[in-house]
Amino acid sequence: MTENTVHFRRLILWGIFLALIATSCSTKKNTLTRRVYHNLNAHYNAYWNGNESLKEGVADLKKAVKDNYNSILLVENYGTAANSLTINPKMDRSIEKASKVIQRHSMVFDKKEHVKWVIESYLLIGKANFYKQDYNAARRAFEYVNRQYSNEPIRFEAQLWLAKTYTQQKQYEKAINQFDLLKEEGAKTLLPWKVRKELPLALANMYISQQKYNLAKDQIKKGLPMNRNAKVQTRLNYILAQIYKHEGKDSQASEYFTKVLKSPASFEMAFNARINLAMVYNANSSDKKLIVRELEKMLKDMKNSDFKDQIYYALADIALKNKNDTLGISHLRKSVATSLSNDYQRSTSSLRLADLYYARKDYKNASAYYDTTLMSLPKDFPDVEKIEKRTEILSRLVENLLVIHVQDSLQVLAAMPEAQRNAVIEKAIAEYIKREEEARRKEEEQKMADMMLPGLNARQIVDPLRGTSALGGGGWYFYNPSAISMGFSEFTRKWGRRKLEDNWRLSNKREVSFDQFAEDGSDMKSDSLRDGKVADSTSKDLRKKETYLANIPLTPESMESSNRKISQAMFNSGIIYLEELTEKPKAADMFSGLINRFPEDENALQANYHLYRIYRDLGDEAGMTRHKDMIAANWPDSDYAKILANPDYMQELEATKNRVKSLYEETYLAFNRGQFRTAIIYSNEALANYTDQTYLPMFSYLKAVSLGKTESQDTMRIELNRLIEDYPNSAMVDFARRILGESAQTAGLAGEKSGEDATSAIKAADYSMYKFNPKSTQFYALIVDGTTVNVYGTKVRITDFNTKNFGVENLQVNSVLLDNNRHLVTVNSFNEMEKAMRFLNGIKDDTYVFSGFQPGTYEQFLISAENYPVFFKEKNTEAYKLFFEKNYLKK
Repeated sequence: MTENTVHFRRLILWGIFLALIATSCSTKKNTLTRRVYHNLNAHYNAYWNGNESLKEGVADLKKAVKDNYNSILLVENYGTAANSLTINPKMDRSIEKASKVIQRHSMVFDKKEHVKWVIESYLLIGKANFYKQDYNAARRAFEYVNRQYSNEPIRFEAQLWLAKTYTQQKQYEKAINQFDLLKEEGAKTLLPWKVRKELPLALANMYISQQKYNLAKDQIKKGLPMNRNAKVQTRLNYILAQIYKHEGKDSQASEYFTKVLKSPASFEMAFNARINLAMVYNANSSDKKLIVRELEKMLKDMKNSDFKDQIYYALADIALKNKNDTLGISHLRKSVATSLSNDYQRSTSSLRLADLYYARKDYKNASAYYDTTLMSLPKDFPDVEKIEKRTEILSRLVENLLVIHVQDSLQVLAAMPEAQRNAVIEKAIAEYIKREEEARRKEEEQKMADMMLPGLNARQIVDPLRGTSALGGGGWYFYNPSAISMGFSEFTRKWGRRKLEDNWRLSNKREVSFDQFAEDGSDMKSDSLRDGKVADSTSKDLRKKETYLANIPLTPESMESSNRKISQAMFNSGIIYLEELTEKPKAADMFSGLINRFPEDENALQANYHLYRIYRDLGDEAGMTRHKDMIAANWPDSDYAKILANPDYMQELEATKNRVKSLYEETYLAFNRGQFRTAIIYSNEALANYTDQTYLPMFSYLKAVSLGKTESQDTMRIELNRLIEDYPNSAMVDFARRILGESAQTAGLAGEKSGEDATSAIKAADYSMYKFNPKSTQFYALIVDGTTVNVYGTKVRITDFNTKNFGVENLQVNSVLLDNNRHLVTVNSFNEMEKAMRFLNGIKDDTYVFSGFQPGTYEQFLISAENYPVFFKEKNTEAYKLFFEKNYLKK
C-alpha cells in the first residue's frame, strides 16, 4: 500500500469523524450519539463552569457572613443583602452558563428532556438567584423544575429549595406546606439522599427564624446523624447548646458546649462556647472561683483582646447570679467600654445595664445606657421599638432634670457676694488649666509611646457616664485633646459627620452624676463650674471669667427667666414620672416642689389637679381634700374646678368639643365651596356659643377672609387685627399677619393670598397625586446638583456598578435636566419591587459611586413608571420623599 493511499484513507476517516461530530451537534434528532454528545458537552463545559462559579460564590459568602453569637445561630446563614451583593458577579456567571446549556443543548422529544444537565441547569439558575437573594426569580425557577419535571427525582430537590425560598421570604405557611408535601412524598418513596440529609436542617432553619426553638431542636437532632461533615456537626452542636441555654437547661447546654470545644470549631465559635460554658454555671453546684479564674485568664490573653466585652459580660452574669449586683454592674460597664466592634454585644451589655438601673429607679444612669444601646442597636435586635420608646422617655426626663440642676446652680452663684463668686470662678479656672496641662503632658507621653511601639494600636476606653479614658487617666473625656482627636476619628468613621445639636443620639449631654452634689450647694456650684455646665454656651474659652458670668442671673429679668425654666422643667418632669413611668411618689415630689416654690406659676393649677389624682389613687384623703380645696379657692372658674365639683362635667365638655369640631368642618367646607356667607353665619355661631381655644381662632380667621370676599377689605383687616389681639398664641396669627402685611395695591388679592398661604404648607406634605402599586415597573432615581457634581462621571460609575453587581439585568442609565441646576439620573428598569429595593440597598452607600459627593447634596429613591411623569411635572421632591418613605420604606 502506497504512502498516498494511507494518507487518503486517513483523510476519509477524519472526514467521517468530523461529519459525525457535526451531525451530533444538532439537537433536532433524537439519536444515541447526539444524546451522548450533548450530555457530555453540557456537563463538562458550560454547566461545570456555572456550578463551579456557584460553589466559589457560596464559599465567598460564608467567609463574608458574620454570625451573631448573641442570638441563636441559624443552621444556614445566607447573610445580608450587602453580603449577597458581593457575590452577584459569580452568581450571574452561573446563570449565564446555565442559560447557555439550556439554549444550546436542550433535546425535548415526546415532551421529555433527554439531556440531564439541562434540567440541572434550571435548578442551578434557581440556586444562583437564591444566593443573590432574588427570591422571586429563584421561586419561579424551582416551581418550573417541580412542574415541568414532575416525574424526575430532581423535583424533590426543587421542592426543598422552594421551601427554603419561602422561609427566606418569611412566608412560613407556604414553607410549611412545601415541607409537608416533601414528607408525604417521603412516606411513599425513598427521597434522594441529598434531600433526606438536608430536609431536617432546612426545617430547623425555618423554626429558628420563627423562634420556635423546641421544634428546631427536634429537627437538628434528626439531622445530626445524617450529616457527618465535622464543621456542620460542630455548628449543629453549638445551636443545640444555645437552645438548651435559652430553655434554662444549663446541664444539657454545658454538655453540648463541651462537645463544640472538642470539635474543629473556629476560634470565634470556640471562644463563645467557653464564654457560654461560664454563663451556664450553676450558682449552687459549680465552682465559681475556678470559672472566674478561667475568665480572668482569658482577659489577659492577647488573642482575646477583641473579645473582652464578651468576657466581662460573662463575669457580670456570674456576679448577678450570685446576687452581687454591684460587681455585676461594674463588669457590665467594662463590657460596654471595651466593646469597640461588636455592635450586638455593646447593645446587649448596655441594655442589661440600663435595665438594672431602671429596675432600681435610677433613671439618670438608665437613660445614659439606653442611649448607648441605641447608638449601635442592630436592626434585628429584639424589642427595638420598646427600647427606643423607653430611651426617648428617659431622655426627656433627664433633660428636664438637668435644666433644674443647672439653673439651681446658677442661682446659688447669683446669691453669693461678688467676691465669693469670683473666688469660686477663679478656682474653677485654675483647676481647668491644671487638667489641661496634665492632659497635654499625657498626650506627649502617649506620642512617645506610639513612637516606641509603632505597631501597637492603643484603644480608648470611654465610660458613657464618667467619660474616663485609658488615654486621659481619670480626667473628663472632653478635657483630653488626644482622646477628643481619637474619638472624633472613630465617630466620623462609624457615624459620618453629624450636626452638633442636643438630641443627636449620644448621651454626652447627660454625662453628669446628679448625686455628686451636696445639699447645701457648695459642691454643686464648684463641680458645675468645673464641668462647664454653667458656662456661656456660645463661649469655648473656659479660662476666662466672662465665660462663667454670662449665664448667671444677676438681674431681676434674668432671675425671672431662670425661674420660668425651672418651673417648666419641674412640671415636665412630674408629668413624665406620672404618665409615662407611673412613678407617683416622684411625680408628687415634683408637683409639690413646683407649687411650693412657684405658687403663681401658670402650671400650678394643673400641678394641683395631678396631685389630687395621685393622692386619690394612693388613698390619701387628706391630700385629696387639700388640693381640691386649693383649686376651688384659687381657680374657681377653671375646668378642673368644675370637674371636681361635677363628675359629669367632663362628658359634657367632650360633647361640646365634638360639636365644635363638627361645626368647624361644615364651616370650612362652605368656605372651600365659595359659600362665604354661610361660613360667616357658622363662624358667628361658634364664636358666640363656644370657648374652645383650639378652634375659635380658626373660626375667626375663616370669618375674616369671608368678610373680605363679601364686604370690604377694611372689614377683613379689622377682623384679622381682632384675631391677633384675642388669640396671640394661635398658629392662625401668622396667616393673619401675612395678609395684613400686603400693600394697599394688592389688598384686593388678600383673600386669594391667604388661601394660597394656607394651602402651600399643606401642599408640601401632599402626595395624593402618587399611587403605590408594588407590581409596577420601578426605576432607581438619583437627583444631583449639576453645579457641584459631574453628572457624566456619575453615570459612568453607576454603569460600572451595574456591570459588576447586576450584569444579567440589562439595566440602562439615563439622565435628564429636572430644573435649572438639578439633574435626574435614572436606572431602568426593574420589573419587581424586590429587585429594585435590592438595587437601592446595594448602591445607596457605595463609596465608588458616591465618591466626591457631600452628604445632603443628593436624593435617591425608587419611583414607578406611572409616578415618574407625575413627579417630573410636579418636581416636588419633599412630597415624593414622604410618599416614598411611607410606601417603600415601611416596616
